[in-house]
Amino acid sequence: MKPIIQLAPIKGVTDKTFRSAFVRHFGGLDSALAPFVRMSDSESRIKSLSPELNPGIRTVPQILAKSPDEFLALAEKFRNMGCGEVNWNIGCPFTVVVKRGEGAAMLQYPDMIASFLEKVFAEISISVSVKMRLGMHSPDEIIKLMPVLNAYPVKEIAVHPRTGEQMYDGEIYLDAFESALKLSAHPVIYNGDLKTVSDYNRLRESFPSVKGWMIGRGLLINPFLAMEIVTGKIETDEVKSERIKQFIDYLLDAYIQELQSPAHVLDKMRGVWYYLSQSFPDSRKVEKRIRKAGSLNHYRDEVRRIFE
Repeated sequence: MKPIIQLAPIKGVTDKTFRSAFVRHFGGLDSALAPFVRMSDSESRIKSLSPELNPGIRTVPQILAKSPDEFLALAEKFRNMGCGEVNWNIGCPFTVVVKRGEGAAMLQYPDMIASFLEKVFAEISISVSVKMRLGMHSPDEIIKLMPVLNAYPVKEIAVHPRTGEQMYDGEIYLDAFESALKLSAHPVIYNGDLKTVSDYNRLRESFPSVKGWMIGRGLLINPFLAMEIVTGKIETDEVKSERIKQFIDYLLDAYIQELQSPAHVLDKMRGVWYYLSQSFPDSRKVEKRIRKAGSLNHYRDEVRRIFE
C-alpha cells in the first residue's frame, strides 16, 4: 500500500508559495498541514489557506487556540472558503505560545482539552484533526490524554514523540508513542525526525498500524524524500542538483512577484536555504554565503556559484 505522506508545518517557510513551488517540482505528498493561524491574524493570512490559493495539494489549515469560541469562529471562516478539515494545534512548544497557555501547554490539562472538544464538536460542521506532542513536561502525559481524545470524533491525530519542554531536540520517546498508538481509537500520524528512507523503513517496521507520516525538516533538507519513500527510486546527484536549482529559481521569482520588499524576499529564501543547505557537502559554508547575501543580485551570484 502506498505510504501516506504529509508536509509538516514549518513556520516562516512552508507558506502557500513554498507549497505550490514544492509540489510543482517534487512529488510524493498527499497533503500539507499549514503553519498555524490565530484569531488575531490578518484576513489576508487566513485567506491564503483557501483551497483556490493552494492548487496541487490538499492543504489543511491549522488553528492555534485555547478558546473553543475562537477555534469555532476560525473554523467557520475556513468552511466558508471550501475547506473540509481544520487541525487543532496542541503541540507547539514555542515559549511565547506556551506562556499564553496555548499549544503544548494545554497537554498538562486533560479536563481543559475535554471541555474544549465538547464545545467544538457540539457546533462544528467540518472535520477536526489534532497535532500534538506526548506531553508538556513528561512523555507519559499522553496516556491520560488518549481517553479524552477517544471520546470525540477526531479525524486523526498527528503525534510528535517529544515533550514541549524538549522543543525539537533530544530523545524521541518511541515507547511512549507506541503506548499512545495502542490506546488511540483514531488513526495516528507519526511526526518527528524522519529524515531518510532508512528512518521511514525502521519506523514503519516498528509501527505498522500508523496511518501516515508527517515530515517537515526531512523534506526541507531533502525535497526528494517523499518520492524516494513512495517509489524506492533514488535520483542521481546530477538530476537532483538540476531540479533543486529549478525549484530555487522558481521560488525566488514567485516571492519577487508576491512580496514588495527585496529584503522580505531574501528573508524567505534564507529560511528555505537554512534547511536546504544541509543537503550540500559544505553545508555551513553554503548557508553562510546565502545568509550574507545583501541584495537579490548578490543572492543570485551566490546561488550560481553554489551550483557550479
